[in-house]
Amino acid sequence: MGERVRVLVVDDSPTTRAMLREALALDGDIEVVGEANGGREAVEQALTLHPDVVLMDVRMPEGDGVAAARRIVAEYPRTKVVALTWSDDPGTVRDMLAAGAIGYVVKGGTIDELAGAIRRARSGEPELDERVLPAAMDDLRRLLEEETGRREEAERLARAKEEFVQVLSHELRTPLTVISGALHMLRRSGVRPEEEPLLESATRRTAELEFLVEGLELLGAVPVLAGVADPAAAVRNAAERLGAAPDGTDVPAQAWPNLPQRAVDRVAYELLSNALRHGRRPVEVSARLTDGRGVLVVRDAGGWEASGEHYGAFYQGDMSGTRSKGGFGLGLFMASRLCEAFGGSLEIRAEGGRTVAEASFEVGPR
Repeated sequence: MGERVRVLVVDDSPTTRAMLREALALDGDIEVVGEANGGREAVEQALTLHPDVVLMDVRMPEGDGVAAARRIVAEYPRTKVVALTWSDDPGTVRDMLAAGAIGYVVKGGTIDELAGAIRRARSGEPELDERVLPAAMDDLRRLLEEETGRREEAERLARAKEEFVQVLSHELRTPLTVISGALHMLRRSGVRPEEEPLLESATRRTAELEFLVEGLELLGAVPVLAGVADPAAAVRNAAERLGAAPDGTDVPAQAWPNLPQRAVDRVAYELLSNALRHGRRPVEVSARLTDGRGVLVVRDAGGWEASGEHYGAFYQGDMSGTRSKGGFGLGLFMASRLCEAFGGSLEIRAEGGRTVAEASFEVGPR
């Protein structure tokens, strides 16, 4: 015979507790190690006795059985709770199971049935009395229907979001192309010296907006993007666009399959731009391919980290100084979403006085 199942009996009726203790004592596999007359005492006894199974009445004056079950399951996860009650009300069944009870037995059955439910609970097997199965199945059916509806709604919203991004980027692209063309035409035709700074500023800001639109187009195109990325090429492209190089690189030429080069290019640019413009040198870049994930890391001497809310779409702090006085805007937000779109993530943390921006992607079949 194996180790006996240690049981705590919880019921507000002393007579019921005595009957259960005597009946369960006839089963050589079960040992009643304690009793409680209410939910509050049940929690205290569970703390002291560490039973394998708590046999819990549901409705008791001195502390509700549902609340007690929820607390016991949360604080002592190795202890299993089996509800033993006269009630087969669907709401009561639902509440007890939601609280974490692994079994639900309606009083009136045989002691052998109860003992079997206790033994199965100790081994982690759920037990539902056949009298409550119809209500439980109705609940399961309803939950599945609700989940199907939520999934369909999420898919509809995702499609609407993609369409919105595509339309927005298209509507922005057209006027920006016109503005850019007009500015270049003005430059060719010549302007007065005092107007040159204004023209230079307008041209630069227009180019920045065009690059932003490219990022939006990239996000909108994620579902159909494919290819093989090379992180070394991505770092070179980013440095060339920024007109500034990192102080050190450890980025071998690698093939990151099923990952588009454009996505890695954009993430590399945003990370390197963030470090060069708002961090402190030296700036170092490394990359590795491990366990089916491509990881790109940019380190600088800024010692700044991003908390969760910084990844909101429109979080923007004062970037005129160092990052210790600000956050970041749409660029790193887009980078984080690109990482997520390809099964990875973007993390920015402080580590030994340095800022570490780590972008990961899932590579290979998805």
